[in-house]
Amino acid sequence: MVHTSVTVSVIGLLLFGTISSILSKVVYQTEGEDLSGHVKFFKKPWASTALMFVAMVMCLPIAWVASLVESRQKKSAASSEHKPLLSDDGETSAGGGAAAKLSANPATFKEIMILGLPMAFDLTATLLMSVGLLYVTASVYQMLRGAEILFSAIFAVTFLKRSLNKRHYIGIAFCLVGISMVGASSLLKPTEGGSSDAGKVLLGMVLIVVAQAVQAAQVVMEDYAMSNVGMAPLQVVGYEGVLGVIALAILLTIVQFLPGKDGEGIHEDTIESFHMIAHSVPFWAIPAVLVANSLSLLLYNVAGMFVTEELGAVSRTVFESARTLFVWLGDLLLFYTPLGFGRLGEGWDRSSYLQAAGFAVLVVGTLIYSRGDQLEEGEEKQKDEAHPEAQENRRTVFKANNTIVRSGLHNIHRRRWRRAANALLAAARMQPDEEQPASH
Repeated sequence: MVHTSVTVSVIGLLLFGTISSILSKVVYQTEGEDLSGHVKFFKKPWASTALMFVAMVMCLPIAWVASLVESRQKKSAASSEHKPLLSDDGETSAGGGAAAKLSANPATFKEIMILGLPMAFDLTATLLMSVGLLYVTASVYQMLRGAEILFSAIFAVTFLKRSLNKRHYIGIAFCLVGISMVGASSLLKPTEGGSSDAGKVLLGMVLIVVAQAVQAAQVVMEDYAMSNVGMAPLQVVGYEGVLGVIALAILLTIVQFLPGKDGEGIHEDTIESFHMIAHSVPFWAIPAVLVANSLSLLLYNVAGMFVTEELGAVSRTVFESARTLFVWLGDLLLFYTPLGFGRLGEGWDRSSYLQAAGFAVLVVGTLIYSRGDQLEEGEEKQKDEAHPEAQENRRTVFKANNTIVRSGLHNIHRRRWRRAANALLAAARMQPDEEQPASH
């Protein structure tokens, strides 16, 4: 049963992660009528950002339903004379493990507001990536996101005074080379717009890479925020989504009146966005892509949570690399089959060989860096076995004012793939035990 759930989670991570990345680009290639009656592409990065936060809000109903299921399972197990309330592994009987991981806990207004800081970083990073995706292909977009490993390491060394081992540095060097090769292949790719498009492609790549720096900073902010939050995993993502939707409602009103061309990241006509959705060409295209993307993002985050918890961050790193490959294959499939309607996806050309080589170097670098993490974890485990008191001292210490000390952040740089699903794990991991003293 456990193996089946892990297999389903891995398939969900790869399938829905691939679909969400491809649809994020496809939505820019769908058409609708604007307010003037002209047909144009739905290039709305602000709307795409809002879509992601709406998908995050959808985590809350799942958490509440899971909470009801868990409550009923506990009552059923407690009332049964033949079934213990807890099994040998500490989970509720009747298969309550999954429900317990997804269920909601009571949340205070203060705890919800604390999530505003990581939400702001998440919103900024998502918006930058949405704008960058306007100018690059889905495969290049996904590969460039590997730059997060670089910034996570930089922040760990600079702010947390971490020391990286030799494999970490080798992995970083490979990632730098791989990202450079992928970027060069994108600049060399033939475009219909001529040489003037090269500047936009470069801008898109820069925005995506900068977004990875913002997400790396978000890791630090989330760990500090999670130390003050006692909510269940899906609640963290859900309430971040609620705060993000509120923030975007204000920001969309502002960008409505900013100067610039619609659909380039600064000015965006939200009224026109709703009009284009209602007058899509064909009528179902834009709504179908938006709904499918929301559901795939939701299911990807849930599957990612289970994969990271059951198999570990290193295994998820490997699966994320495979996901990048599937995104590229999916783009090629759209281009060369009727599924793409003759204009979706990307074709294979001479620059694709350089992109493939860059992707291979990126994967090697990521695996080498992950190997460095494994060695470091093994060394820490040996130290803990030799000196049990050291392990207790490294536990997260909560002061009277609910702040977390630096020692609780010693492993931040490992969580480089962390987005919504990884923030969930942080919430679960950073909760204080019931027997833990309130102050020291």
